[in-house]
Amino acid sequence: MKYLFIFSTLLIITICGNSQSITAPSPLTIEANASNVDAGNFVVNWGNNTDQLLISISLDYQSGATLSFPTTTSLTRNYGYNSWSGVTSIVFYGTRDNVNTALAAMTISMGSIKTAVRINIEISQYDPSYVYNPTNKHFYKFVNGAITYTNAKAGATAQASFKGKSPYLATITSSSENDFINNNTSYNNIWVAMSDAATEGRWVYDAGPESTTNFWNTSVSGVTNTTYSSYQSTGNQVSGQYANWCANEPNNADGSRNGEDQVVAKSGGATCWNDLADGNSGSVSGYLVEISADFPSGSDYTGVYSSNVVHNKDATYTLTTGNSNSRSTWSNPSAMANGIKVNTGHTITIPSSNILYSNNLQFNGTGKIIFTDNNSKWLPIPILKSCKDIKTYIPLAVSGVYTIDPDGVGSSPAISCYCDMETDNGGWTLVLNYLHKGGTDPALKIFTSSLPLLGSTSLGVDEYNSTTTWGHVSNAYLSLFTFSELRFYGSTNAHTKVIHFRTNHSETINYFKTGSGSMSGINTSYTLLTGHSALLPNSARDYFTNQGNYAMTNFPFWLGGTYHWGIKGHDYRWEVDDFNNSSSYHTFHQIWIR
Repeated sequence: MKYLFIFSTLLIITICGNSQSITAPSPLTIEANASNVDAGNFVVNWGNNTDQLLISISLDYQSGATLSFPTTTSLTRNYGYNSWSGVTSIVFYGTRDNVNTALAAMTISMGSIKTAVRINIEISQYDPSYVYNPTNKHFYKFVNGAITYTNAKAGATAQASFKGKSPYLATITSSSENDFINNNTSYNNIWVAMSDAATEGRWVYDAGPESTTNFWNTSVSGVTNTTYSSYQSTGNQVSGQYANWCANEPNNADGSRNGEDQVVAKSGGATCWNDLADGNSGSVSGYLVEISADFPSGSDYTGVYSSNVVHNKDATYTLTTGNSNSRSTWSNPSAMANGIKVNTGHTITIPSSNILYSNNLQFNGTGKIIFTDNNSKWLPIPILKSCKDIKTYIPLAVSGVYTIDPDGVGSSPAISCYCDMETDNGGWTLVLNYLHKGGTDPALKIFTSSLPLLGSTSLGVDEYNSTTTWGHVSNAYLSLFTFSELRFYGSTNAHTKVIHFRTNHSETINYFKTGSGSMSGINTSYTLLTGHSALLPNSARDYFTNQGNYAMTNFPFWLGGTYHWGIKGHDYRWEVDDFNNSSSYHTFHQIWIR
């Protein structure tokens, strides 16, 4: 999954309304070397105290920071988690009240550096057949029994959907995922979805969102069937991919050109992989099912709720020495707009011809900054008018809530906005956000002096009652912003198609700013983005005109009787690349500017 949100201007964060949500505490200041101090009181809101809830808690930006849970009455750690104290992540389950008692007693210990630390928490209803990996946010289920690879792959996809996502035979794409599987699965010789059956020696992921991605190549040129088992010595991992073969594997040990074409993890109880033949079920203990928020793409999990708090909210340099251009070397990089702190003994190196911006630079003790040449500069940040400005002047900024002033020195005040700093190189400002629950037909909301923020991204969540995340900007307010691109996103549970594209279509931009005109011509002026699978905007042939403040919502582009972008269109239709002529389905519409 792809969503880490820092809400820097809110003291209390409640995500996903109604009976399931998490209330986060206010940010705290925690000094270096602090031991077992109050971590702030998260509160899980759940409709009843009988459900078993799965709780995942993890730390980001930590430099030696750990969490401890002195009160754990009637709570159970998931398999693979062996301690309640001194942890950076933990997954456990229990009832609401027992969980809240544990969270109220949770403590944090800081390392030798006072650095920003974010506590992430996620909740969902507990299912004992699945274990949860908080690092990649995937669920895993082991199915026991001797079975062929073909049947294991079919068995995985035949499992019931989970949290709104489709199951598949697991893939292992990183060392952390490999470690999690080794630590949280007690069985050995487990089928996983990696294969070279299509092209001998070319190993690819064989299921899920990574399907067909090549991760390993073994040279087989000039090798005959009689000497085939020797070819493993020339294998190479594909750049940017992950592999963890056992010694002398894959070796096609049965000696046939199309023999051992599949993979088992935890080979013989080790932490590495072995290639086996499809029909070699006797030595296999079962297979691993994986659930990912990216499969299918287009929406987040259903029934999973999350929140976070950032303590010590300074942007802090946490390595002894290093290059300031790397986001990983900074703690809480989104706080750079408010100032940067260089801790004792730490050095920031500003590389050649590089300009960094901040209003406030603090040096603690021997902390220092080095400019490598006269073209490197440190300048005050100018007035930031958009998320694109933030991305330009603070390249390390991450997605989250920021403060901007759309008209600069004009009369309009500074406001909070949600910035997407990842998609299509980032810099996108959210101006329309409607997460609509099927079977309802609520009123739209027009923002005349502020912007909608991002709340839940899970289809089926009803955000109508939110005062911050439901609505779109007026024509007049949008006209205060300087931008040259729009990005559209739409998804629904009526089908699997996703609308996701950007455009610099001048007629559309003018229409949204003035309310006069139309989107006519959008079907030949767009760029498709990741995840797009819809027939709009290419199929758009029809356009409502002169809709004023409802230019973005009331069928701005569509194909008669077939595909529509409709947000309470005709006062009752909520549609995403379809024609259901109703409000029956869950829908999610967004428009961004850059």
